[in-house]
Amino acid sequence: MSYAMEDMKADPIGMASAEAPASRAQIGQPMSYRIPRAGARPLRFTGSELAMAMSFTPEIPYWYEVNLYRTTESHFVVAIRLFHQAEDKRDTVEAWQFKTLDEAMAAIEHYDAAHDVDLAVSVPWDEISGAETAARALELQARIHGQRQHYRGLVGEILFELDAA
Repeated sequence: MSYAMEDMKADPIGMASAEAPASRAQIGQPMSYRIPRAGARPLRFTGSELAMAMSFTPEIPYWYEVNLYRTTESHFVVAIRLFHQAEDKRDTVEAWQFKTLDEAMAAIEHYDAAHDVDLAVSVPWDEISGAETAARALELQARIHGQRQHYRGLVGEILFELDAA
């Protein structure tokens, strides 16, 4: 699911990072945002959301949300959020600020979802055979491929919508 802000006819979704609640009168109007980042200070800016895409599917235990913002200083912010259906998994957010739209779009296109794959191993490595290790490596490769494909599908959708807007 994606939208370009100019095409919105209802309240925006995914605005949880905005410091002020969204309303119909605020669509496309500058708002203050505070996006948390792991290992870094929150990214604070005033601007408006240009586009959002979300990959939620009930059958998949995780989903992405990609947001593109323009700041009042004419910079661009990209936020990529990863949500999990399981309550014991932590949702994450990555956010960056760029000087140009091309740089922001490149960040969206080149984000590697493989970094989001959970590497938890339930058995100590010294207790599993070589064949089990190989099987786990193949399983991990398949999970990485699946995560990348899932994210790429979302990127294709947001790029298509932005190109059509």
